[in-house]
Amino acid sequence: MIRKKFAIEMLIIPTLLCASLAWGQASVNENLETATLYVDANKGNDNNPGTAQKPLRTIGAAATKATTNNAADIGTKVIINSGTYREAVTLTAGANGTTLPITFQAATTGKAIMSGADISTGWKVYSGNSNIYTNTWPNKWGLCLLDSDPSTPEPDIVRRREMVVVNGAVLSQVLSLSAVKQPSTFYVDENKGTIYVWPPSGTNMTSATVELPSRDTLFTIRGNSNIVLRGLTFQYGNACRGQAAVSVKASASNILLDTDFFYWNNSAGLFLNTTTSTTVQNSISNHNGTDGMKGFTSKYDLWQNNQARYNGWRGAQGVYYSQGTGGMHFGLAHNQTIKNVDSSFNQTFGFHWDTDNQNDTADSLIVSQNQLPGGFMEKSEGPLTITNSYFCNGAPFAGPNNFGFELRNSTNAIFSGNTFLNNQGELLVIGQPGGIKVSNWETGQSYNLITSSTSLTNSIISGGTGQQLFLDGSLGGSDWAAFQSTLVSDYNTWWNGTATKVFTVPVPALWSKTDFAGWQAATGKDAHSTWASPGNSGACKVTPDTPDYWFIMDEFTYYPTITRGSSATFTLYSIPVGNFTGTVTVSSDGMQNIPGATGTWSSTSIKPSATSTFTVKTASSTPAGTYPVTLIATNGTMTRTATVSITVQ
Repeated sequence: MIRKKFAIEMLIIPTLLCASLAWGQASVNENLETATLYVDANKGNDNNPGTAQKPLRTIGAAATKATTNNAADIGTKVIINSGTYREAVTLTAGANGTTLPITFQAATTGKAIMSGADISTGWKVYSGNSNIYTNTWPNKWGLCLLDSDPSTPEPDIVRRREMVVVNGAVLSQVLSLSAVKQPSTFYVDENKGTIYVWPPSGTNMTSATVELPSRDTLFTIRGNSNIVLRGLTFQYGNACRGQAAVSVKASASNILLDTDFFYWNNSAGLFLNTTTSTTVQNSISNHNGTDGMKGFTSKYDLWQNNQARYNGWRGAQGVYYSQGTGGMHFGLAHNQTIKNVDSSFNQTFGFHWDTDNQNDTADSLIVSQNQLPGGFMEKSEGPLTITNSYFCNGAPFAGPNNFGFELRNSTNAIFSGNTFLNNQGELLVIGQPGGIKVSNWETGQSYNLITSSTSLTNSIISGGTGQQLFLDGSLGGSDWAAFQSTLVSDYNTWWNGTATKVFTVPVPALWSKTDFAGWQAATGKDAHSTWASPGNSGACKVTPDTPDYWFIMDEFTYYPTITRGSSATFTLYSIPVGNFTGTVTVSSDGMQNIPGATGTWSSTSIKPSATSTFTVKTASSTPAGTYPVTLIATNGTMTRTATVSITVQ
């Protein structure tokens, strides 16, 4: 995807009674499960028969027995006792498979944990710095593959998959030993086979529980049908970008994920890839490196009563926020239904419908305080219908790249009964002039998509100081004519109590700003709409799990090209999450690798919701090349990094 530049953790939500309104959904008859297997990580043995008195030890052994039962026309329920299961399981539809169901269910919801990490012991103090501990590192994973079509350069830190967890705290990775200069950071030297860890302050590494993730996908459903995952927790999977801790793929159908939890995985928590009639409900996918939940080439998928928060931290380490990610991220979704989903505090989009999305509906969404637009629809023919939802509070809380909802080269976006409130800008329309060609994956029909046939009714669009209500970012000429002539906009409430010229339109010239009457004249719409204060919206208020902060910058300025002897500047924001009130201390690493260059901060400390500028000054003798620099922010035991690159011509 390409974008143009413009400046409750354990909450279980009750199942909705209106699920029958969905396009399609899983319907697994668990009454057909006549066999029961038990698994216990602490007292089980895989040589046992799997009874309650003699349980199996691993989920993998239970999966093998359940698959054998399935081939013999026996449905199976697998009960998984509380404990940590350090394994990965793959179910693959075989030639002898039947339609009998298999359920994998936690005996106690959330307490059966599938982990991608193993316990690491034998840590030693590093001779070069007593704050740092070392251990052997046997893996040589190298860099993950590049994204297939990145719109911006993809930093190496984004392509790493190493993770370190100390007493439940996930540390920040850096790309050199010299950058391990603050608590809660680590570096892996693959050539020397050594890992260097500066643990959180006060950690006793002799008694600490140190976990090193080494398994990528923890549970894979490949081509099966009638499978249920219920009450399970999946954490510390270290899959590369584009993959997930739990993967449902290869034409799998009639799959139910119910009351599951996906925490602190390097990439996505859950990925549906080429599936039919899948339901994901009552589940939480938080603190994952790229996406919370995602789908690709899916049909008749239902997502209801879910939460996706605090995702996108791996991309944020490389100022790589927007490439193919979202708290909820969907590509090529057909006949999809989303209901009652909270996607907030993500360092990416809240909801991202990316390419060839058709016949999709979304209702009762809560989308608040995401770093990028709360909603983004691009290169999609639609219709995508969004009702009774809230896209709120992106600014001033989330930095410079937030909008309420963004449309790019998409048709048939239908909004009704929604609230767009207090974002950097409320509604943004951008596009590639002349359209973008997209093919429908089911029918093969080709479209040349110019944003048109947008409908906005019975909605509230309200901004604050400096916030535009509508921005036409790049449409002009025939593209604007296509948008304006097919726009349906009426019975809305528009408001900004601090300014009146809050509509940016391309008439009479690009970037013209006008007031509500000018908007009505330019579009010929909103005849029954009002310019009036809508009051406060309590539904926009969301509470984070713990005080934290983001260390971010404008996503379009992290990779400058300069000439020798000139300077590059980077403005870093400290964005508080929750009740965070601390000041962060900033430093850098990598300047020693740029001959003749100097790096200076405008301030070495940043208060909440404030900035500091880092300036790299090169010399006339600085050699041409591309130089990465890691910018580091620390508050107590919380360290955040942002890796930037300077290309010297």
